[in-house]
Amino acid sequence: MRTPLRYFVFLLLGLAVGIGLGLYLGWVTWPTQYTEDNPSILQQSYQQDFLLMTAVSYSDDGNLGAATQRVDSLGENGRSLLLNTTIDLILTNPTSSNIPPLARLANDLGENNPTLLPYLTEGSP
Repeated sequence: MRTPLRYFVFLLLGLAVGIGLGLYLGWVTWPTQYTEDNPSILQQSYQQDFLLMTAVSYSDDGNLGAATQRVDSLGENGRSLLLNTTIDLILTNPTSSNIPPLARLANDLGENNPTLLPYLTEGSP
């Protein structure tokens, strides 16, 4: 009876050492390093979320340079995606509280569109 128990203890000890060694190697010795991670590689829905976060940040701090850099990090279609996202949100949910920050950012980046005008004033719909 002692032999099966001994094998079981050695098996558990080996598993514990293996897991511990694997975690150490994966997290300390050779951790994952991301390179060239920019928003342009995201799916479009995540890019839209990124634009919304950028617009809200811009409405809070007013830093147009940082907002421009973030929108431009989406690639050459970043600004048009911002305008399209804003217009899509206006068409699907015209009372959304996310529209004024998006509209203000799009307008300040030169993406002028008559659809945005009602949302650029203080008493937006």
